[in-house]
Amino acid sequence: MIRIIKIIFSTIVVVTLSVVVLDAGLVFFFAHYRPEIKEADAIIVLGAAINSDAARNRALEGLRLYEDGKAPVIVATGGKIADPDISEAQFIQKVINKNSQKKPEIILEDQSGNTYENIKNSREKLGDADSVIIVSDDYHLARGVLLAKKFGFKDISWSSPAQEYYKDPEHRFYYFREFVAMLNYIPRFLE
Repeated sequence: MIRIIKIIFSTIVVVTLSVVVLDAGLVFFFAHYRPEIKEADAIIVLGAAINSDAARNRALEGLRLYEDGKAPVIVATGGKIADPDISEAQFIQKVINKNSQKKPEIILEDQSGNTYENIKNSREKLGDADSVIIVSDDYHLARGVLLAKKFGFKDISWSSPAQEYYKDPEHRFYYFREFVAMLNYIPRFLE
């Protein structure tokens, strides 16, 4: 009986460590590997808190890719945090419009409350689009890219703004938070 308990315990430890290592590996891979950005059907800018450096810089990165001719449309994502606020998507749109020479085509996806809904709702708005470019902060790219794959996008590129707006301890915190979030998303990846 003790031998069976040891085997079960060892198996649980090995599986748990494997999942944690895979999780960390995915987050770091997508954060640090930059594929060539090919032309795509759309750019999906993942939301962040309004008035934050993250939301502002994600919007500007999406605009840069749009102005470089990488896609004909930008999907700005993210719902409202509180009723009196504008949505994250509206904030992204505002930043893009303020900084662009000509008004780009922007689709607002402003009903989501998390990354899963950002991608799911964007998929619905983009119809039969096959290719997208995911824009978010480096630590957040793995979740966005894997969800885009789950929702049927075939050709996925990704990009993030330079991360100078984070101090090192803050950036490490966001990486840690993302490791935990990725673990929580395992059931969603497997649906």
